[in-house]
Amino acid sequence: MKNQTIQRIIEIPLEEVRSDKYNDNVERLGDHSDTCFICGKRIKDLSKAKNVHYLTNGSIVSYSGEDIEGSQGAFPVGSDCAKKLVINFTF
Repeated sequence: MKNQTIQRIIEIPLEEVRSDKYNDNVERLGDHSDTCFICGKRIKDLSKAKNVHYLTNGSIVSYSGEDIEGSQGAFPVGSDCAKKLVINFTF
């Protein structure tokens, strides 16, 4: 039998990790295309940002593939917020 890696997909409701100041931060900045999906602060270098998948059920998941059911796409997360999430949650 080959060694196989078991991939677990961890799902967390966005409301459990999203900052209370998210809406204020996004509103203050206006455009939110380069803001962190968790805290709403501007991300200085989007090319270095981590990402999370956001699902139609309101949760984020630890999955980097594109074929996950109910995905609304990948959204950027700043480095400070990525550190607060479960290990290997962002990609």
